[in-house]
Amino acid sequence: MTTIPDRCAQDPLEGGDLPGQAQKLETMGRLLGGVAHDFANVVTLISGYSELLLARIGERDPLRPELEEIRKAANRGGQLTAHLLGYARGHLPQPKVLDLNAAVAGIERMLRPIIGEYVVFETVLAPGLDRVVVDDCQMEQVLMNLILNARDAMPTGGRIAVETANLELDGAAAGDSGLPPGAYVTVSIRDTGHGIDAPSIERIFDPFFTTKAAGKGTGLGLDTVRTIVKLAGGAIRVRSVPGEGAEFTVLLPRAPRAEACVKAADPLRPGPAGCETLLLVEDDECVSRLLGYVLGHRGYQVLEARCPEEALRLFAAHGPRIDLVLTDMVLPGMSGRELAARLLAERPELKVIYMSGYPDDVLLRTGALSPEMSFLQKPLRPEAVAVKIRDALDSPSRPFNPG
Repeated sequence: MTTIPDRCAQDPLEGGDLPGQAQKLETMGRLLGGVAHDFANVVTLISGYSELLLARIGERDPLRPELEEIRKAANRGGQLTAHLLGYARGHLPQPKVLDLNAAVAGIERMLRPIIGEYVVFETVLAPGLDRVVVDDCQMEQVLMNLILNARDAMPTGGRIAVETANLELDGAAAGDSGLPPGAYVTVSIRDTGHGIDAPSIERIFDPFFTTKAAGKGTGLGLDTVRTIVKLAGGAIRVRSVPGEGAEFTVLLPRAPRAEACVKAADPLRPGPAGCETLLLVEDDECVSRLLGYVLGHRGYQVLEARCPEEALRLFAAHGPRIDLVLTDMVLPGMSGRELAARLLAERPELKVIYMSGYPDDVLLRTGALSPEMSFLQKPLRPEAVAVKIRDALDSPSRPFNPG
Protein backbone atom coordinates (compact mmCIF):
# COMPACT_ATOMS: atom_id res chain seq x y z
CA MET A 1 0.00 0.00 0.00
CA THR A 2 1.52 3.33 -1.04
CA THR A 3 1.65 6.49 1.01
CA ILE A 4 -0.65 9.26 -0.11
CA PRO A 5 1.45 12.25 -1.21
CA ASP A 6 1.74 15.30 1.03
CA ARG A 7 -0.87 17.99 0.62
CA CYS A 8 0.26 21.36 1.87
CA ALA A 9 -2.50 23.67 3.04
CA GLN A 10 -1.46 27.28 3.02
CA ASP A 11 -3.76 29.52 0.95
CA PRO A 12 -7.01 30.74 2.51
CA LEU A 13 -10.19 29.36 1.09
CA GLU A 14 -12.11 31.45 -1.37
CA GLY A 15 -15.85 31.75 -1.64
CA GLY A 16 -18.62 32.41 0.88
CA ASP A 17 -20.50 30.26 3.31
CA LEU A 18 -24.02 29.11 2.74
CA PRO A 19 -26.53 31.61 4.18
CA GLY A 20 -27.79 29.21 6.83
CA GLN A 21 -24.26 28.33 7.92
CA ALA A 22 -23.22 31.98 8.04
CA GLN A 23 -26.24 32.88 10.17
CA LYS A 24 -25.52 29.96 12.49
CA LEU A 25 -21.90 31.09 12.87
CA GLU A 26 -22.97 34.66 13.61
CA THR A 27 -25.34 33.45 16.32
CA MET A 28 -22.65 31.18 17.73
CA GLY A 29 -20.20 34.08 17.75
CA ARG A 30 -22.57 36.28 19.73
CA LEU A 31 -23.20 33.51 22.25
CA LEU A 32 -19.48 32.83 22.50
CA GLY A 33 -18.75 36.50 23.08
CA GLY A 34 -21.23 36.69 25.95
CA VAL A 35 -19.95 33.52 27.60
CA ALA A 36 -16.30 34.55 27.25
CA HIS A 37 -17.03 38.04 28.61
CA ASP A 38 -18.62 36.55 31.74
CA PHE A 39 -15.86 33.95 32.03
CA ALA A 40 -13.31 36.77 32.22
CA ASN A 41 -14.79 37.65 35.62
CA VAL A 42 -14.46 34.03 36.76
CA VAL A 43 -10.80 33.95 35.70
CA THR A 44 -10.24 37.26 37.49
CA LEU A 45 -11.39 35.64 40.74
CA ILE A 46 -9.25 32.52 40.32
CA SER A 47 -6.17 34.52 39.33
CA GLY A 48 -6.71 37.19 41.96
CA TYR A 49 -7.18 34.94 44.96
CA SER A 50 -4.36 32.59 43.93
CA GLU A 51 -1.99 35.55 43.74
CA LEU A 52 -3.15 36.83 47.12
CA LEU A 53 -2.37 33.42 48.64
CA LEU A 54 1.00 33.23 46.88
CA ALA A 55 1.93 36.61 48.34
CA ARG A 56 1.20 35.32 51.84
CA ILE A 57 3.18 32.08 51.83
CA GLY A 58 6.92 31.47 51.74
CA GLU A 59 8.96 30.27 48.78
CA ARG A 60 9.38 26.82 50.39
CA ASP A 61 5.80 26.38 51.54
CA PRO A 62 4.57 22.89 50.50
CA LEU A 63 1.39 24.44 49.08
CA ARG A 64 3.24 26.78 46.75
CA PRO A 65 3.62 24.40 43.76
CA GLU A 66 -0.14 23.74 43.70
CA LEU A 67 -0.94 27.45 43.93
CA GLU A 68 1.55 28.20 41.16
CA GLU A 69 -0.22 25.70 38.93
CA ILE A 70 -3.58 27.36 39.71
CA ARG A 71 -2.13 30.74 38.82
CA LYS A 72 -0.65 29.40 35.57
CA ALA A 73 -3.98 27.78 34.67
CA ALA A 74 -5.77 31.06 35.37
CA ASN A 75 -3.31 32.90 33.11
CA ARG A 76 -3.97 30.38 30.33
CA GLY A 77 -7.68 30.81 30.94
CA GLY A 78 -7.27 34.56 30.59
CA GLN A 79 -5.47 34.17 27.27
CA LEU A 80 -8.08 31.73 26.04
CA THR A 81 -10.87 34.10 27.07
CA ALA A 82 -9.28 36.94 25.13
CA HIS A 83 -9.01 34.79 22.04
CA LEU A 84 -12.56 33.50 22.35
CA LEU A 85 -13.69 37.12 22.45
CA GLY A 86 -11.44 37.84 19.52
CA TYR A 87 -13.06 35.06 17.51
CA ALA A 88 -16.50 36.40 18.34
CA ARG A 89 -15.67 40.07 17.74
CA GLY A 90 -12.94 40.05 15.10
CA HIS A 91 -9.96 40.52 17.45
CA LEU A 92 -6.63 40.38 15.61
CA PRO A 93 -3.97 37.90 16.82
CA GLN A 94 -1.04 39.19 18.88
CA PRO A 95 2.09 37.35 17.70
CA LYS A 96 4.97 36.99 20.13
CA VAL A 97 8.20 35.02 20.36
CA LEU A 98 7.24 31.51 21.46
CA ASP A 99 9.07 28.38 22.57
CA LEU A 100 7.17 25.55 20.87
CA ASN A 101 8.66 23.00 23.26
CA ALA A 102 7.11 24.86 26.19
CA ALA A 103 3.80 25.14 24.32
CA VAL A 104 3.74 21.38 23.66
CA ALA A 105 4.63 20.63 27.29
CA GLY A 106 1.80 22.86 28.48
CA ILE A 107 -0.72 21.22 26.16
CA GLU A 108 0.48 17.78 27.27
CA ARG A 109 -0.26 18.60 30.91
CA MET A 110 -3.66 19.98 29.94
CA LEU A 111 -4.77 17.17 27.63
CA ARG A 112 -3.23 14.06 29.17
CA PRO A 113 -6.12 13.56 31.65
CA ILE A 114 -8.70 13.68 28.83
CA ILE A 115 -6.80 11.72 26.17
CA GLY A 116 -7.90 8.46 27.75
CA GLU A 117 -6.12 5.59 29.43
CA TYR A 118 -6.09 3.48 26.25
CA VAL A 119 -4.04 6.01 24.28
CA VAL A 120 -0.28 6.31 24.77
CA PHE A 121 0.66 9.99 24.57
CA GLU A 122 4.33 10.83 24.10
CA THR A 123 6.35 13.89 23.19
CA VAL A 124 9.76 14.13 21.53
CA LEU A 125 11.05 17.67 22.04
CA ALA A 126 14.13 18.71 20.09
CA PRO A 127 16.91 20.24 22.22
CA GLY A 128 17.98 23.69 21.09
CA LEU A 129 14.71 24.27 19.26
CA ASP A 130 14.52 27.66 17.56
CA ARG A 131 11.80 30.10 18.56
CA VAL A 132 8.86 31.10 16.36
CA VAL A 133 6.66 34.20 16.19
CA VAL A 134 3.01 33.30 16.62
CA ASP A 135 0.03 34.12 18.81
CA ASP A 136 0.56 31.78 21.78
CA CYS A 137 -3.09 31.10 22.50
CA GLN A 138 -3.80 30.41 18.83
CA MET A 139 -0.86 27.98 18.78
CA GLU A 140 -2.43 26.17 21.72
CA GLN A 141 -5.63 25.99 19.70
CA VAL A 142 -3.73 24.43 16.77
CA LEU A 143 -2.08 21.79 18.97
CA MET A 144 -5.29 21.01 20.81
CA ASN A 145 -7.27 20.54 17.60
CA LEU A 146 -4.70 18.24 16.04
CA ILE A 147 -4.13 16.14 19.18
CA LEU A 148 -7.83 15.67 19.92
CA ASN A 149 -8.48 14.77 16.28
CA ALA A 150 -5.75 12.13 16.58
CA ARG A 151 -7.40 10.76 19.71
CA ASP A 152 -10.78 10.61 17.98
CA ALA A 153 -9.20 8.57 15.15
CA MET A 154 -8.36 5.83 17.68
CA PRO A 155 -11.62 4.92 19.46
CA THR A 156 -10.16 1.62 20.72
CA GLY A 157 -6.77 3.02 21.72
CA GLY A 158 -3.40 3.60 20.11
CA ARG A 159 -0.46 5.98 20.22
CA ILE A 160 -0.08 9.74 19.71
CA ALA A 161 3.39 11.20 19.23
CA VAL A 162 4.10 14.93 19.17
CA GLU A 163 7.55 15.84 17.89
CA THR A 164 9.34 19.16 17.37
CA ALA A 165 12.36 19.83 15.15
CA ASN A 166 14.36 22.51 13.36
CA LEU A 167 14.20 22.32 9.58
CA GLU A 168 16.09 23.99 6.73
CA LEU A 169 13.98 24.18 3.57
CA ASP A 170 15.97 24.29 0.35
CA GLY A 171 14.58 25.36 -2.99
CA ALA A 172 12.95 22.07 -3.98
CA ALA A 173 11.44 21.30 -0.57
CA ALA A 174 10.29 24.88 -0.18
CA GLY A 175 8.54 24.72 -3.54
CA ASP A 176 6.64 21.61 -2.51
CA SER A 177 5.43 23.28 0.68
CA GLY A 178 4.57 26.63 -0.91
CA LEU A 179 6.97 28.38 1.48
CA PRO A 180 10.12 30.38 0.68
CA PRO A 181 13.46 28.67 1.39
CA GLY A 182 14.85 29.24 4.86
CA ALA A 183 14.87 28.13 8.48
CA TYR A 184 11.67 26.68 9.96
CA VAL A 185 10.47 24.98 13.11
CA THR A 186 8.13 22.01 12.82
CA VAL A 187 5.74 20.29 15.16
CA SER A 188 4.31 16.95 14.00
CA ILE A 189 1.36 15.02 15.44
CA ARG A 190 1.30 11.33 14.49
CA ASP A 191 -1.34 8.76 15.40
CA THR A 192 -1.90 5.05 14.79
CA GLY A 193 -5.59 5.48 13.98
CA HIS A 194 -7.75 4.54 11.02
CA GLY A 195 -6.07 7.02 8.66
CA ILE A 196 -7.57 9.22 5.95
CA ASP A 197 -8.44 8.16 2.41
CA ALA A 198 -7.32 10.10 -0.66
CA PRO A 199 -10.65 11.83 -1.47
CA SER A 200 -10.94 13.02 2.13
CA ILE A 201 -7.37 14.33 2.18
CA GLU A 202 -8.22 16.53 -0.79
CA ARG A 203 -11.00 18.17 1.24
CA ILE A 204 -9.62 17.81 4.76
CA PHE A 205 -9.14 21.58 5.29
CA ASP A 206 -12.42 22.65 3.70
CA PRO A 207 -14.79 24.41 6.11
CA PHE A 208 -17.71 22.25 7.27
CA PHE A 209 -16.06 19.10 5.90
CA THR A 210 -15.53 16.38 8.49
CA THR A 211 -14.89 12.65 8.44
CA LYS A 212 -16.56 12.28 11.83
CA ALA A 213 -20.08 11.00 12.36
CA ALA A 214 -22.98 13.45 12.50
CA GLY A 215 -22.94 15.42 15.72
CA LYS A 216 -19.27 14.59 16.40
CA GLY A 217 -17.64 17.50 14.57
CA THR A 218 -18.36 20.77 12.76
CA GLY A 219 -15.58 20.57 10.17
CA LEU A 220 -14.26 23.96 11.34
CA GLY A 221 -11.33 22.70 13.43
CA LEU A 222 -8.83 22.03 10.64
CA ASP A 223 -9.99 25.08 8.68
CA THR A 224 -9.20 27.17 11.76
CA VAL A 225 -5.83 25.44 12.17
CA ARG A 226 -4.87 26.21 8.60
CA THR A 227 -5.91 29.86 8.93
CA ILE A 228 -3.84 30.34 12.11
CA VAL A 229 -0.77 28.72 10.57
CA LYS A 230 -1.16 30.80 7.40
CA LEU A 231 -1.35 34.03 9.43
CA ALA A 232 1.92 33.05 11.14
CA GLY A 233 3.61 32.69 7.74
CA GLY A 234 3.69 28.91 7.82
CA ALA A 235 2.03 25.90 6.26
CA ILE A 236 0.57 22.57 7.33
CA ARG A 237 1.09 19.20 5.64
CA VAL A 238 -0.80 15.96 6.06
CA ARG A 239 0.15 12.45 5.00
CA SER A 240 -1.76 9.27 5.72
CA VAL A 241 -2.14 5.61 4.86
CA PRO A 242 -5.68 4.29 5.43
CA GLY A 243 -5.57 1.85 8.32
CA GLU A 244 -2.08 2.96 9.36
CA GLY A 245 -2.63 6.36 10.96
CA ALA A 246 -2.00 9.95 9.93
CA GLU A 247 0.61 12.65 10.45
CA PHE A 248 0.00 16.40 10.47
CA THR A 249 3.08 18.65 10.35
CA VAL A 250 2.99 22.37 11.05
CA LEU A 251 5.86 24.46 9.64
CA LEU A 252 6.52 27.91 11.08
CA PRO A 253 9.31 30.36 10.17
CA ARG A 254 12.11 30.64 12.69
CA ALA A 255 12.02 33.86 14.72
CA PRO A 256 14.76 36.39 13.98
CA ARG A 257 17.65 35.79 16.37
CA ALA A 258 17.38 39.23 17.98
CA GLU A 259 13.70 38.70 18.78
CA ALA A 260 14.28 35.19 20.10
CA CYS A 261 16.63 36.54 22.77
CA VAL A 262 13.98 38.78 24.30
CA LYS A 263 12.74 37.39 27.59
CA ALA A 264 9.29 38.14 28.93
CA ALA A 265 9.34 39.51 32.45
CA ASP A 266 6.49 38.84 34.76
CA PRO A 267 7.56 38.29 38.34
CA LEU A 268 4.81 38.30 40.94
CA ARG A 269 5.42 41.66 42.54
CA PRO A 270 3.34 43.67 44.97
CA GLY A 271 1.68 46.74 43.53
CA PRO A 272 2.05 50.21 45.00
CA ALA A 273 -0.24 51.49 47.75
CA GLY A 274 -2.01 54.78 48.52
CA CYS A 275 -4.46 56.51 50.81
CA GLU A 276 -6.84 58.11 48.28
CA THR A 277 -10.58 57.44 47.98
CA LEU A 278 -11.71 55.30 45.04
CA LEU A 279 -15.17 54.72 43.60
CA LEU A 280 -15.37 51.15 42.27
CA VAL A 281 -18.27 50.43 39.89
CA GLU A 282 -18.58 46.72 39.08
CA ASP A 283 -21.85 44.79 38.73
CA ASP A 284 -20.29 41.39 39.47
CA GLU A 285 -20.45 41.15 43.27
CA CYS A 286 -17.58 38.65 43.57
CA VAL A 287 -15.22 40.68 41.38
CA SER A 288 -16.16 43.85 43.26
CA ARG A 289 -15.45 42.14 46.57
CA LEU A 290 -12.04 40.95 45.36
CA LEU A 291 -11.02 44.38 44.02
CA GLY A 292 -12.33 46.09 47.13
CA TYR A 293 -10.29 43.73 49.31
CA VAL A 294 -7.10 44.16 47.25
CA LEU A 295 -7.31 47.94 47.12
CA GLY A 296 -8.44 48.28 50.72
CA HIS A 297 -5.40 46.32 51.92
CA ARG A 298 -3.18 48.69 49.94
CA GLY A 299 -4.48 51.60 51.99
CA TYR A 300 -7.16 53.01 49.68
CA GLN A 301 -10.63 53.97 50.86
CA VAL A 302 -12.95 52.07 48.51
CA LEU A 303 -16.60 52.91 47.84
CA GLU A 304 -18.28 50.03 46.00
CA ALA A 305 -21.24 50.42 43.64
CA ARG A 306 -23.00 47.57 41.80
CA CYS A 307 -24.76 49.78 39.24
CA PRO A 308 -24.57 53.32 37.80
CA GLU A 309 -27.47 54.55 39.94
CA GLU A 310 -25.70 53.48 43.12
CA ALA A 311 -22.49 55.07 41.84
CA LEU A 312 -24.29 58.37 41.27
CA ARG A 313 -25.73 58.25 44.80
CA LEU A 314 -22.30 57.57 46.31
CA PHE A 315 -20.78 60.34 44.25
CA ALA A 316 -23.47 62.78 45.38
CA ALA A 317 -22.66 61.94 49.01
CA HIS A 318 -18.87 61.68 48.80
CA GLY A 319 -17.94 63.42 45.52
CA PRO A 320 -15.49 66.03 46.86
CA ARG A 321 -13.22 63.37 48.40
CA ILE A 322 -13.33 60.81 45.56
CA ASP A 323 -10.00 60.88 43.70
CA LEU A 324 -10.52 58.16 41.08
CA VAL A 325 -13.30 56.11 39.51
CA LEU A 326 -12.63 52.52 38.43
CA THR A 327 -15.61 51.39 36.35
CA ASP A 328 -16.58 48.50 34.14
CA MET A 329 -17.45 49.46 30.57
CA VAL A 330 -20.62 47.34 30.44
CA LEU A 331 -23.08 48.11 33.24
CA PRO A 332 -26.85 47.66 33.65
CA GLY A 333 -28.82 50.65 32.40
CA MET A 334 -25.86 52.87 31.50
CA SER A 335 -22.38 52.31 30.05
CA GLY A 336 -19.27 53.06 32.05
CA ARG A 337 -18.41 55.81 29.61
CA GLU A 338 -21.80 57.48 30.05
CA LEU A 339 -21.44 57.26 33.82
CA ALA A 340 -17.97 58.81 33.69
CA ALA A 341 -19.21 61.65 31.49
CA ARG A 342 -21.85 62.54 34.10
CA LEU A 343 -19.33 62.44 36.94
CA LEU A 344 -16.73 64.45 35.02
CA ALA A 345 -19.33 67.10 34.25
CA GLU A 346 -19.42 67.77 37.99
CA ARG A 347 -15.73 67.09 38.75
CA PRO A 348 -13.58 67.78 35.67
CA GLU A 349 -10.36 66.91 37.55
CA LEU A 350 -11.59 63.41 38.42
CA LYS A 351 -9.40 60.48 37.35
CA VAL A 352 -11.16 57.62 35.52
CA ILE A 353 -10.01 54.08 34.64
CA TYR A 354 -12.17 51.72 32.59
CA MET A 355 -12.14 47.93 32.65
CA SER A 356 -13.79 45.32 30.46
CA GLY A 357 -13.64 41.69 29.41
CA TYR A 358 -13.69 42.81 25.78
CA PRO A 359 -10.26 43.41 24.17
CA ASP A 360 -9.21 47.04 23.89
CA ASP A 361 -8.86 46.93 20.09
CA VAL A 362 -12.46 45.75 19.78
CA LEU A 363 -13.66 48.58 22.02
CA LEU A 364 -11.59 51.07 20.02
CA ARG A 365 -13.09 49.83 16.76
CA THR A 366 -16.64 50.09 18.07
CA GLY A 367 -16.05 53.56 19.51
CA ALA A 368 -16.67 52.50 23.11
CA LEU A 369 -13.04 53.27 23.92
CA SER A 370 -10.74 56.04 22.69
CA PRO A 371 -6.92 56.10 22.83
CA GLU A 372 -6.74 58.72 25.58
CA MET A 373 -8.79 56.61 28.00
CA SER A 374 -7.04 54.56 30.71
CA PHE A 375 -8.05 50.92 30.32
CA LEU A 376 -7.64 47.60 32.14
CA GLN A 377 -8.59 44.40 30.34
CA LYS A 378 -10.13 41.53 32.23
CA PRO A 379 -9.16 39.04 33.52
CA LEU A 380 -7.58 41.40 36.05
CA ARG A 381 -4.47 40.76 38.13
CA PRO A 382 -4.20 42.52 41.51
CA GLU A 383 -0.75 44.04 40.96
CA ALA A 384 -1.72 45.28 37.47
CA VAL A 385 -4.76 47.05 38.91
CA ALA A 386 -2.69 48.60 41.70
CA VAL A 387 -0.02 49.84 39.29
CA LYS A 388 -2.59 51.32 36.90
CA ILE A 389 -4.39 53.14 39.70
CA ARG A 390 -1.18 54.53 41.17
CA ASP A 391 0.00 55.70 37.74
CA ALA A 392 -3.33 57.43 37.09
CA LEU A 393 -3.35 59.14 40.50
CA ASP A 394 0.23 60.32 40.10
CA SER A 395 -0.30 61.54 36.54
CA PRO A 396 -0.40 65.34 36.22
CA SER A 397 -3.27 65.08 33.72
CA ARG A 398 -6.49 63.10 34.04
CA PRO A 399 -6.78 60.03 31.79
CA PHE A 400 -9.98 60.93 29.97
CA ASN A 401 -11.76 64.04 28.84
CA PRO A 402 -15.22 63.31 27.40
CA GLY A 403 -15.19 66.53 25.43
